[in-house]
Amino acid sequence: MDGTRRGFLKRSVAILGAMGLMARGTNEAAATEPPEVPPWMKSPGAGLNGYGAPSRHESKVTRTLIRSQPGTTGSGAARTPLEAVDGMITQSGLHFERSHSGVPDIDPVKHRLLLHGMVKRPLIFTMDALLRYPMVSRIHFLECSGNSQFLYQPAPPNLTAGQTHGLVSCSDWTGVPLRLLLEEAGVDPAARWILAEGADSAAMSRSIPMAKAMDDAMLALFQNGERLRPENGYPLRLFLPGC
Repeated sequence: MDGTRRGFLKRSVAILGAMGLMARGTNEAAATEPPEVPPWMKSPGAGLNGYGAPSRHESKVTRTLIRSQPGTTGSGAARTPLEAVDGMITQSGLHFERSHSGVPDIDPVKHRLLLHGMVKRPLIFTMDALLRYPMVSRIHFLECSGNSQFLYQPAPPNLTAGQTHGLVSCSDWTGVPLRLLLEEAGVDPAARWILAEGADSAAMSRSIPMAKAMDDAMLALFQNGERLRPENGYPLRLFLPGC
């Protein structure tokens, strides 16, 4: 066995040596001169900063097909560039946007969550109060109901994957189970629906079955380990997995 191994190594060295001779014969400069030392190896780099950002060489990786309705301030959508990202989690800065009245600038100190109606105790929560509640973290994707709408055209669109299907993103969401707050307020067993209303100028509202609210509905405060981005619901959003 050892003899065979030694023979193999001798043959390997001979082959490598021959390859080296071939390289020298075809490109003598490449074999004898070291590669040029790049400038970033010759001097110290940039200093530390308070909040990281992507490399400047990745500046072309941005949300794509950003469209706002004419005459509005941000009523429209911006899509995730699916062809330029990889992995399970979408970067918060590339998570798609869908707005009906622009991105509101909400002060978390003044923002309140109101829970009232068919409950024993109407409650108002500050953001600081919610941050003290038990939280859960779950990875969920979020998709706009209008995603892939360009495929309904008679002819196939000449668009990228992100421009066609980019109204979908995936994040690690962390927040307070809605069930905890409903139980604290003493929700009436006869209540069958919840009406959830947003805090932007559109005041969008949706009806939610109480069974869903008591199951896995979440009041998300964090996205991918940091507070929600303004374009994704800061400082608080209702997240309904599967809806």
